[in-house]
Amino acid sequence: MTIKSLLALASAAVLLAGPSTALTWPGPRPSTKQTARKFLDKRQYFPANATDVKTITSPTNVTIRYKMPGEAGICETTPGVNSYAGYIDMAPNADPLSLWLNGGPGSDSLIGLFEELGPCRITEDLKSVINPYSWNNVSNMLFLSQPVGTGFSYQGEAIGSFDADTGAFLNTSQANATGRYPILDPIDLGTIDTTDLAAEAAWHVLQAFMSALPSLDAKVGCSKEFNLWTESYGGHYGPAFWNHFYQQNLLILNDTIPGYALNFNSLGIGNGIIDEAVQAAYYPEFAVNNTYGIKAYNDTVYSYAKFANFMFNGCLDQINYCRAAAAGINGGLINNGQTLTYAATSNPDLRVQCQEAADMCRDNVESPYYFYGNRGVYDIRHPYNDVTPPGYYIEYLNQPQIQNALGVNINYTESNNDIYWAFQSSGDFIYTNFLEDLEMILDSGVRVSLYYGDADYICNWFGGQAISLALNYTHSAEFAAAGYQPLMYGGVEYGEVRQYGNFSFSRVYESGHEVPYYQPQAALAIFNRTLNHFNIADGTMPVTANLTSSGPANATHTAPYVSLPPTGSASFAVWSSSVIASYSSLDNVPPSPTG
Repeated sequence: MTIKSLLALASAAVLLAGPSTALTWPGPRPSTKQTARKFLDKRQYFPANATDVKTITSPTNVTIRYKMPGEAGICETTPGVNSYAGYIDMAPNADPLSLWLNGGPGSDSLIGLFEELGPCRITEDLKSVINPYSWNNVSNMLFLSQPVGTGFSYQGEAIGSFDADTGAFLNTSQANATGRYPILDPIDLGTIDTTDLAAEAAWHVLQAFMSALPSLDAKVGCSKEFNLWTESYGGHYGPAFWNHFYQQNLLILNDTIPGYALNFNSLGIGNGIIDEAVQAAYYPEFAVNNTYGIKAYNDTVYSYAKFANFMFNGCLDQINYCRAAAAGINGGLINNGQTLTYAATSNPDLRVQCQEAADMCRDNVESPYYFYGNRGVYDIRHPYNDVTPPGYYIEYLNQPQIQNALGVNINYTESNNDIYWAFQSSGDFIYTNFLEDLEMILDSGVRVSLYYGDADYICNWFGGQAISLALNYTHSAEFAAAGYQPLMYGGVEYGEVRQYGNFSFSRVYESGHEVPYYQPQAALAIFNRTLNHFNIADGTMPVTANLTSSGPANATHTAPYVSLPPTGSASFAVWSSSVIASYSSLDNVPPSPTG
């Protein structure tokens, strides 16, 4: 498959939020969180074609179809601030541009926009309210629905429905139709099923967007400060996308290819799955030895999960078999045996070997928690059937007037399980490239911020900390020797951070998987300080090459044990409303002027 054929078939949905001042689960979201399905089961609904859609052609000869939803009262309605939504057909200020990507793979970046860090949140009565901790306070924000087929983006579209068990798309010959949805057919001519392919497509979209959208006043060949922030499976996306973008940037700068050069500033990864070989061991450890005093499963299950990781033919062995299979392919493994190339990842036998490794690790090391733990996937303090974040935006985006304002004509779903299974089948989950990518990025001088909510199981902070210490770059020793310093914002301690120079690892207290939802103040502080080159701990010191956080060698903060809520339907509903209200109330606290 060539990138040309891939791009010719794909359309990518994007939404840009401009700055509001002058100035993601490596897998499908749990089946118990059925906010999308509840809406889709309500009634049949087939969106109409949008009206008054604007069309422009970029200097790179790419067509962009867009609308400005703020003009219709959608989400970002601050006077003087423009927002854009629409499609880029794939074949004006000094503020930086930051690209946000949710994970999955197959989870839409509008999760980030509406649940986490975008300019508005959606209430239970489907009204949009301003998010005072939106990241567009400090940067232009671009939310990209990718890989193609995620959210409103599409390779093709068809009338149909979804299988209640697998989440796979079913056409009208297989089940009663409930709407119009994105499909991946033809599967052999455009489906993106690896992180590297996703990076190529995202680069194309980014170049088209930056060279054409009027508000960016973009000119091909000019450079703008660029930041890439991501979450969850973004632990794969972030390093690989950054590496690909960097390589393409070099070609632009030496006039090998035309394009819009980027001035690389920062990479942020929230609760990311970066390298399974490093992080797998911390699933059983977090399940029973977390800092909330919760023992999610018994000693028998704990011993089994640990054994499955280290045993002969277990998780780690299987990952090594995948790497060995790549080494047996001409040009399949480079960079001292760390990087799998396209020669390897496009080989069908290699894919089978790596898929088997992913299945071994996920089924036997990670998944016992889901079957025996009865605790939240994204927040161990909550029950498995977690109500947070509430996901009101899904129904909001399936309203005809909203879809017309956005310029779309397909039903919205937050995740595409067909994309998830495509990535799982390729073996992408356990590819070993991403640590090496991060090492290269750190040595280039780019600021890298890893931040982890400390209540998340699926991408837990134990594993994230292990990643930060496993990186083999120029200043690895200095970073490891730095102490943990309190993460402060507005006089409140929100976590602990280890930092040396351009690299930081933050543990955020009392936060699940989506840190900007659970701790919006801390998330904005980390983002703002990273972009503007201040220390993460308190934002009072400019970053220098040898800036070092001070404090104890270990992050030792503990929190009181949290019992599960009552199981009765009425009492559980009361608990759910209370929890959601408590997180909503965080937006009522004015942002600190010192940030």
